Amino acid sequence: MEKQAGQIPDIRIYVVCHKPAYVPENPYLYPIQVGTALSGTKLPGMLHDDEGDNISERNKTYCELTAQYWAWKNEEADYYGFFHYRRYLAFDPSLNKDDGWGNIAYDRISEEAIEEMKLQPEIMRDLITKYDVISVRGRRYPRIKTEGKPMDVYHEYGMVPFQHRKDLDITLQILKEKYPAFAQTADSYMQSETAHECNMFIMKKEIYKNYCAWLFDILFEAEKRIDSTWYSVEEYRVMGYLAERLCGIYYEWLKTQPGIRAGELPKTLFKETAPKAVLEPVYPAGVPIVLSANDKFSPYLDIMIRSVIVNASPEREYDIIILYNDISEKNQHLISMAARDKQNISIRFIRVCEYFDAGKLFVDQHLSVETYYRLIIPEIMPNYHKILYLDCDMVADHDVAELYDFDLNGAVIGAAKDIDVAGQLNLNQNNWQTYATETLGLDSPYDYFQAGVLILDLDGLRRTMSSEDMIQMALTHSYRCHDQDILNIVCKNKVTYLPQQWNTLMDWQEIGRSRMDILKMAPRQLYEAYTQARKRPYLIHFAGYQKPWDVVDCDFAEYFWEYANLSSYYPMILRKTKRCLMDEREAELSRIAKMEQNAGIRKIANKVLPIGSRRREWVKGIIKRKR
Repeated sequence: MEKQAGQIPDIRIYVVCHKPAYVPENPYLYPIQVGTALSGTKLPGMLHDDEGDNISERNKTYCELTAQYWAWKNEEADYYGFFHYRRYLAFDPSLNKDDGWGNIAYDRISEEAIEEMKLQPEIMRDLITKYDVISVRGRRYPRIKTEGKPMDVYHEYGMVPFQHRKDLDITLQILKEKYPAFAQTADSYMQSETAHECNMFIMKKEIYKNYCAWLFDILFEAEKRIDSTWYSVEEYRVMGYLAERLCGIYYEWLKTQPGIRAGELPKTLFKETAPKAVLEPVYPAGVPIVLSANDKFSPYLDIMIRSVIVNASPEREYDIIILYNDISEKNQHLISMAARDKQNISIRFIRVCEYFDAGKLFVDQHLSVETYYRLIIPEIMPNYHKILYLDCDMVADHDVAELYDFDLNGAVIGAAKDIDVAGQLNLNQNNWQTYATETLGLDSPYDYFQAGVLILDLDGLRRTMSSEDMIQMALTHSYRCHDQDILNIVCKNKVTYLPQQWNTLMDWQEIGRSRMDILKMAPRQLYEAYTQARKRPYLIHFAGYQKPWDVVDCDFAEYFWEYANLSSYYPMILRKTKRCLMDEREAELSRIAKMEQNAGIRKIANKVLPIGSRRREWVKGIIKRKR
């Protein structure tokens, strides 16, 4: 029954998904899970293609077409459309930022992208109702020749090893047998240098119903005639590939029909589509521990986690959450093995890149974008009230549940004072006094805390400032210590200071200077607390540029290697460390050779390689072998 003039049309654009994906709130967008019958799991908040009359179990060959079939057989609407979870149509025909593959590329489905695409319901409705059919804007093939001819739709099929032109030939033959009226359009489209791709479109109801009857009649017959017995996974997606070509033929045919209003819109491609993470506690009374890392840091993250587990109480439960952007599935698996067969330990990985425009955040050679993940913890953990945040360039040598049990006494954060900054304040280095009071607004610069170990009262932090506002601070200011500075600003006078044992900084050392030269200039009470903590540290923090996997005998390295021995990454770390040691030895020999030209070798050797030092013994061994 046709809608009366003035009635709002029923527009349904199905966003095809095979895994959890972020779909923006929009009355015209309907996420649908394809291949539901094969997955064994129904994704929440979506339609499912295995209900009613369906071909869900044939998804491996029909791909997104199982959603098109389902909508044809089970849904009633005035307009039917199909997007992919990574590809949408943009409702601004003037957009023209083609990436060379017919896409307007975005990092993610952000508010800025939605605005630029004009993905607002009113704009979408006004544009959709002007047409009977809307297709993806045609993509013109690059000016290259195949088989002596310019690239066209026909010759493009089969350019990749998982497509076979004989399958297209069979399909075109079926089309001409069953629907000879389409033969001329089919031949013309096959010779065209412009293609309409991805099985994406919006059609009025009658057109869509007719299209589906035509499409599936051809494909079901093609499925019978094409021998796919030995096809690989990619080859077996053949019905989806063929449907792209048939869709283009049908669109071109519609354009020749009297009274048909046809339009084209640009296609977008989103790099990241994971849904925004919202975490629920694993244990009702567990110890939530949050860490952040990237893929390269996975080995050291693993060692940190194993040190926590080794010292964990069997009477407590530990909810370990890793915030990441690019940790590979392989590394996630290796790290998760640390909790294997442990009922009181949970390890989860939460991808959080959709919260950031990483390119705008200020990072440097020692700090990566992952350090900013602390700022979004209140938002992605709305049902948590208190958590521990721990940097992963450290090891635990005590049960961190005791740290979690600290009473914050109404403060929103628990952290240790930064003795390094305190020492710089008294040395009057880097203008820290002015920076801490004027830029950070601290009443006392000596109250500045180190953010590598935090107890966070998330409820209190949410009341103080939103994650969005903290991220905005990071985007609009270039702070010296990045998110650590932001937390010091936001949590001013709302801090419970932790003993130095719970964040014991290592002492980096160079020829002629060390971090200890700075630390001993801190206020005496703080320095004395630090020196006491060094005797029995609970959390050893390898903050700064010297790490034990690079400098094997650095301060506190023995703690790292004790737990590294338990890691799946231990052999790999040893190989890397061996290469570093060999490079260092060769560098020392080279330095000595150069200095020998200008002074006596013994005098120089005693200066560069102090008597009794490990480095001196290494070099002596090399010299003996070379002789």
